[in-house]
Amino acid sequence: MKGISMVSDQFFSRLEGLLTKITQNLGYLLWDILVVALILLLAKVALELVSRLTSSAMKRKAYHVNEYQGKRVDTMMTLLRSIARYMIYFTALLLILQQFGLGKPMENLLMTAGIGSLAIGFGAQNLVKDVVTGFFMMFENQFSVGDYIKTEDSEGTVTATAMRVTYLRSLKGDQIIVPNGSITRVINYTRSSYVAAITVSTAYEADTRQVLHVIDQAVQAYAKEHEDLVIEPPFVQGITNFGDSSVDIGVICKVQPMKQWEVERGMRLAIKELFDELGVEFPYPHMVTVPYTPASTAPLDLVDNKPEEELPAPEWADIDEELGDDAEENNE
Repeated sequence: MKGISMVSDQFFSRLEGLLTKITQNLGYLLWDILVVALILLLAKVALELVSRLTSSAMKRKAYHVNEYQGKRVDTMMTLLRSIARYMIYFTALLLILQQFGLGKPMENLLMTAGIGSLAIGFGAQNLVKDVVTGFFMMFENQFSVGDYIKTEDSEGTVTATAMRVTYLRSLKGDQIIVPNGSITRVINYTRSSYVAAITVSTAYEADTRQVLHVIDQAVQAYAKEHEDLVIEPPFVQGITNFGDSSVDIGVICKVQPMKQWEVERGMRLAIKELFDELGVEFPYPHMVTVPYTPASTAPLDLVDNKPEEELPAPEWADIDEELGDDAEENNE
C-alpha cells in the first residue's frame, strides 16, 4: 500500500506541475498553435496553387500543338505536382518542429538526412529504387500520360506519373498503382505501329485458294464500311502456319491509333458472317466412336467339363524313394 501511495503522489505531482506550466505559458502555447494552424493553411494553399497551375498548363492549347508535345507536357506536369507535394509537406513539418522548440530547420534537415541514410541502409532501398527509376523513365520518355502501356503484371492507360508510382487505368475502369521500381519491361502500344493482325483457322479439306478469296472479300468490305478506322486496306498474307487440325491464314491492316483491337474484332465478325453465308466451315475437333465387340470365348459348360490332366510327379519324389530303399537295406 505504501508503494502504491508513493506512485500516486509522484503522478499527481507531475500532473500538477504540467498544469501549472501550461497555465503560466498559456499565451505562448496558444501562439504556437496559431502559428502551426497558419503553417498548415499555407501548405494547403500552396498545394492548391500548384494543382491549379499544373492543371492550367495541361489544358493550355499552346502546350498541345501536337499529340506528342501534349502528352509530354501532361507527364511533366503530373511529375512536377508530385515533387511539389512532397516538398511542401516536408517544409511544413520542419517549420512545425521548429515552432515547438524541436530544433532549427537546418538542424532538422541534417537530422532527417541522417535518419534517411539509416533508413536506406536498413530497408528503404525499394523506396529509393522507385524514385530513381521514376526519374529515369520520365527523362528517357519511355511513356507519357495518355499512353496505353503494358508492364509485367498490369496494363492500361497512364493517367498520372509520380515520384514513386505510376497510375494506370484499365479497360474496365480500375485504377492500378504500379511502383516505378517494379517496372523493368514496358510495351507502349500507343507509340508502336498501329496494325490490326488476326489469324483465321481453316479446314484442311477446304479449297484454300477459294477460302483466301472469301477472306479477302470479307475484310475489304469491312474496310469500306469503316474508313474512319482503317488507314490502309487489309492485306491477306496467305498461309502462316499448318496447325494440328487447321490451316492458319494471316490478315493485317494498318489502322488509326488505338483502334487495332476494334478493327480485329470487326474483321473476325465479317469473316464469320461471310463463312456462314457461303457454307465455309471452321475446323473443330471431331470424335469417331466405334462399337466395342468382345473377343469370342468358349462356353463355360465346356470349360467346366474339361477332364483334369494328371500333373507329373516332382523330381524330389524319386529321391525320397531311393533314400527309403537305402535305409531299409542298412537296417537289414
